Amino acid sequence: MSFWSTQEIIRRNRELSRINTTEPLISGFKEDKVKEASYTLTVGSEAFITSSPQTKLDEVKKLDISDGFCYIPPGQFAYLITEEKVNIPKDCLAFISMKFTIKAEGLINVSGFHVDPGYSGKLVFAVYNAGVKRIPIRKGMDIFLIWFSSLESIDDKPKDNNKGYDTIPSFILGNSQDAETLQNLSEKVVELESKITQASFKSTMILGLIIPIDLFLLKIANEKIDYIREIPFYIWIIVLIIFAGLLLHVDVAIYTTKKLRGWKEKRKNNKK
Repeated sequence: MSFWSTQEIIRRNRELSRINTTEPLISGFKEDKVKEASYTLTVGSEAFITSSPQTKLDEVKKLDISDGFCYIPPGQFAYLITEEKVNIPKDCLAFISMKFTIKAEGLINVSGFHVDPGYSGKLVFAVYNAGVKRIPIRKGMDIFLIWFSSLESIDDKPKDNNKGYDTIPSFILGNSQDAETLQNLSEKVVELESKITQASFKSTMILGLIIPIDLFLLKIANEKIDYIREIPFYIWIIVLIIFAGLLLHVDVAIYTTKKLRGWKEKRKNNKK
């Protein structure tokens, strides 16, 4: 297996173009995009960004960025498609990645890193914004790279060229609408902490009202009932404080359990 040089990429594209003008190595091939033994691919007109917790699932859809930008928020996944269509020869295996300039902003490729022999179609990249700022994406951005490597012979089980992509496939959208990203999980943790704090405060207020009443009733019982009178009053106070503490923790635990069950049920329903 050997990688193609810059001149080999140009030569093979010319060769394939002569054989079939409709299926060159790369559609819209430009020699100035070939350097350092790779070809630079550009962003196409479609993009898909995974939903945030505030976005309704039925509102999530592909974005048309033919005449504008889209932004990938921190901690979110996105799917981008190339403008160019590639036609990988059956005696070749291609490798794909992203340029360092876009990686330095925090955008990383989390999809496959190769293209099968015989594949014909546009390339779909799954990317993730691991940075702290939203990243603008526009059509025509030079952010993808592809390398080509020769096999020792023509592959006898190549990719079915009828299965190539011309658009971002719909099954990707369905699988990604309920994606749990680090950003989503972080927001949910903050929300849960806030609600637990509120629940604890409410429980404390209620217990603050109940304790004086209980103390008054215990005092009366201590004065009226003989066997209760034998137990020191400070023991009753300690027991009451322990009971109040347990009640507070049980209240918080029940609330947390209900919230977690609600999230699990929501994820199950969305997957259905």
